[in-house]
Amino acid sequence: MDFLPKQHLEIGNYIKYVNEILHKCDKGIEYCKICPNEFVCSELEKDDFGLPDSTISDVLTAIQYALSKVPGYLNPDKRSELRARIKNYINESSVQEQKVWEDSILGILLDDKLANPAYKPKAGAGEIRTLFTYNPRIGFSASLKCIYAENETSLQNTAATLPGNIFLNSILAVNQFVRSKQIQDKILPPVTYIKYHLEDGVVKIIQRCNLNDIGLPAALAYYSMLTRLTIPVNIVVTGGLDSRGTAIQAEPIGDKVETVLRELHFIDKIIVPKGAPLRVPVSRNIKIIEVSDLEQTINITFERQ
Repeated sequence: MDFLPKQHLEIGNYIKYVNEILHKCDKGIEYCKICPNEFVCSELEKDDFGLPDSTISDVLTAIQYALSKVPGYLNPDKRSELRARIKNYINESSVQEQKVWEDSILGILLDDKLANPAYKPKAGAGEIRTLFTYNPRIGFSASLKCIYAENETSLQNTAATLPGNIFLNSILAVNQFVRSKQIQDKILPPVTYIKYHLEDGVVKIIQRCNLNDIGLPAALAYYSMLTRLTIPVNIVVTGGLDSRGTAIQAEPIGDKVETVLRELHFIDKIIVPKGAPLRVPVSRNIKIIEVSDLEQTINITFERQ
């Protein structure tokens, strides 16, 4: 399913998306019991939920997609609530489809990612989780990956590749840092060979986001790719960066912190540019670390003294 930016971000996060769909559909479920192949709720089309139609099949497909995108653990009460509500709609689908929906959707609620409070995503060189802002009050997270791609055939998914000019300052700052510290004895790769990927389904969203805050995480991802050092999965990074490696504070980060509190249970450190405005209370379990430049960010991320 291919959701447009508005359809993702006006509801803020994937669980809220599912809640909103179910809330709207509750109004039409009685009609659905009479005519299972008819629309569940015409309100879904008006509210632009990203559905081609609003039949039970379309709604269940959207719910499956959204649940698969949830980054991590959901508490048992929430999973139990969603399971009961979603089961109502599965029961109204055709008999031939019910087992398929149960295995796919209800299985997601029981998998290790959503049901295990100790779950953490796997760390990989060149990968980092970052935070974005849309419009400028809705925050969300996404995984950003930096790779070395000498030619287009080496790209796994060209549709998820971001324009290189967005990251030019990040690449230049890292190259300058690497040369000054003599970290690499090999020739640094040409800028055109450095590519950035976002996870599936996020590229269209990013095109309508404020990209001033992507410089610092992009630099860390590039540095991680060069050095083969993995970025700890308990860290999320946001903030701009100029070509000299100075961190740039942007807009208030309250919406981004709320994203971490809401759906990134495995994050306990948020790295932000020094002086970034914050207007929301922060849990004691989460530490917000302010940085002035790329070198300080690298030292903190990889725990260097």
